[in-house]
Amino acid sequence: MQKLKTERQTDVSIIVLTYCQENYVSQAIDSILMQETNLKYEILAGDDASTDGTPDILKSYAKENPEVLQLILREKNVGASYNFFDLLRRSKGKYIAVLEGDDFWLDSHKLQKQFDFLESHPEYAAHCSKCLIVDENGKPDYERSCHIAWNKRTFTLEDLLDSWQLPGQEGTVMARNIYREMKPEEYDILYKVHPMVTDKTEALLLLHRGPYYCSNEVLSAYRFVDKKGENNWFSIHHANIYRNYDMFMYPCNLETWARKHMKLPRGKHLGKRNAFRFARFVEECVREPSLQRLQYLAEMIGKSHQPLKYSWYVLKTLIEME
Repeated sequence: MQKLKTERQTDVSIIVLTYCQENYVSQAIDSILMQETNLKYEILAGDDASTDGTPDILKSYAKENPEVLQLILREKNVGASYNFFDLLRRSKGKYIAVLEGDDFWLDSHKLQKQFDFLESHPEYAAHCSKCLIVDENGKPDYERSCHIAWNKRTFTLEDLLDSWQLPGQEGTVMARNIYREMKPEEYDILYKVHPMVTDKTEALLLLHRGPYYCSNEVLSAYRFVDKKGENNWFSIHHANIYRNYDMFMYPCNLETWARKHMKLPRGKHLGKRNAFRFARFVEECVREPSLQRLQYLAEMIGKSHQPLKYSWYVLKTLIEME
């Protein structure tokens, strides 16, 4: 009796998030295609309605690499978080690796190294490394050194709760694809808690399953560009006059969700350490008042909301700022 041929399982789903990155996206895709590996991988590139030449560049790569590159071109901008969530829903790989369209991988064995480690260490949910900071021209920024590099080998849920820091920059991470065994509504918090930021939400979901292993190797480059007119997260974030309120609410809302769905330990607060951000927003409301800022402030104060639990931290921080 003839045996039926079975298609080989996808080892890694590589998620590429792009938005108006025509100057950088080729370097990102090339750094994936240069990987020396025996793994079966897929590239899911989601472009969030770019208005520059990014979609055309991606189309060119998809035409040349149809066997590995699946392109999702959005007609309307959905935000980075929903873009990421939607690509996760489409992923088939046993593991997930994420690369922003303006970052790139440095090591041609990145995928194989991380895959081999996670295969032999089932106790870890993810593997991350250090990364090199580069400017818009790809030149190293040694003043910033290695971005978001944890100094211990194992990063746990307790570490995230205590520090509100990431174990490693997202482009350095390979993680188990926990989403294949979950319903979309079980992880739609990825876009519901913040429209543009997913890294710490993703870390929280993964750390609930197991720790990260933090390698000393430098496997990836993170492009740090904070200039007016740029379309990266830092430039957009710093142009937002509500950014301090926004980044205070992010952990507070995530904590509310985690208490309901993850049984967050008593006495653990994701937002407490971000009281300074809210204090800074209050100061901005006083120093540069505007109707919109005051409406934001009134909305928070007028609700029985999680941030009110941190009011004394806010007041303490305001006093220390004087």
